[in-house]
Amino acid sequence: MPELPDLEIVKERLHVLIGDSIVSVKIFFPLTFRVMIEGTPEKVLSGCKVQHIKRRGKFLIFHLDSLYLVFNMMLTGRLSLTEKGSRNTAVKIELASGKELKFVDSKRMGKIYVTDDLEKVPQYPELGVEPLSEEFTRDVFSNLLKDSREIKIVLTDQKKIAGIGNAYSDEILFHAKLSPRRPANSLKEEEITFLYDSIQYILGNALCEIEKRLTNTSEEIRDFFSVHGKKGEPCPVCGSVIREIEVAQRVTHVCPQCQNVKFPL
Repeated sequence: MPELPDLEIVKERLHVLIGDSIVSVKIFFPLTFRVMIEGTPEKVLSGCKVQHIKRRGKFLIFHLDSLYLVFNMMLTGRLSLTEKGSRNTAVKIELASGKELKFVDSKRMGKIYVTDDLEKVPQYPELGVEPLSEEFTRDVFSNLLKDSREIKIVLTDQKKIAGIGNAYSDEILFHAKLSPRRPANSLKEEEITFLYDSIQYILGNALCEIEKRLTNTSEEIRDFFSVHGKKGEPCPVCGSVIREIEVAQRVTHVCPQCQNVKFPL
């Protein structure tokens, strides 16, 4: 699933569309597309100019003339300017410049919304603080951790912190040397500070790595990860075998030694 660093770089790459106008919209999987105002997709979008593109949490928002085109990628949704003839293309948007923006989604879970009010988009109004914003201070973070749930679940709760998902929570917790099963409200002050710094470091580093590696906006770059997706491989810090566990039914990767995770679980 694309998370904050992925979408932030994709957003930057899609800035080539700013100033371009939509000519047509072809929908191959109707359940993907939700028009939240009166009219068909073709009618309401044709002729609209892309004024600005922003990211909020795991959403990408195209600001058009008087409307918003909102992408929620979900598990396998991707935006591509280069992919040709994919059988997983759910929606294709043709632009005046000749460019084609495709929404490719193998599991057909992603959604695209057309609206005149972002508050109408499901889940959008409840999004929490952006972890790389000025509003995300250590004190704000400390208050968010007054929660008895496992720390991994708190980090991935979009109503608390917007944009961190399964993959990056694994990387953050590994860097902070914390078990994902620890109750959030059990962290000591120094652990909270270290975890806060780990969020900044892991997300910031990911932005740099993805920026260097991304050649196609539909790619998902994960080769620089330390633990997520590395089951059975040696920990890059201590050499212990990386293990896979479940936390609230989410596949989670940990170093048992570095993160003090006890087995069997």
